[in-house]
Amino acid sequence: MKKIVFVLFLGLCTQLGFSQTYQFKTVNYSVSQKNEKGEWSKWSKTLPTELLINLDRDKHRFVVYSEIIQLYSILKYEDKVENETGTSNKYFCVDNLGIDTVITIVSPKNAGSSKQIYIANDDMIIEYDLIYLGEK
Repeated sequence: MKKIVFVLFLGLCTQLGFSQTYQFKTVNYSVSQKNEKGEWSKWSKTLPTELLINLDRDKHRFVVYSEIIQLYSILKYEDKVENETGTSNKYFCVDNLGIDTVITIVSPKNAGSSKQIYIANDDMIIEYDLIYLGEK
């Protein structure tokens, strides 16, 4: 019986040790919107903000902890893209209203823990400047 309990405990600890939840804190944001002609506006003035964003790869979702919590279910992961300016990871999602959304995390080279996240749908793009807080 002790062996069974030990094996179950070890399995639980292993699962907890490999969870893949990444936490970010926003510091600024900017917005671009499509007008009636289908053209993108210039980016709005960058404004300060402090929100938490979690990427939970186990539950396949992003959660943006704004005044109204935004939940994005990940439908498809795209391979990481690397180039001379940095790396990007793209996620094809659907938000809690059923709107198709693409979320891209950009990690510029030589930027330390600073990153950008772009949350885009057919009508609007929100860009947040982020600080990576680590795994949760």
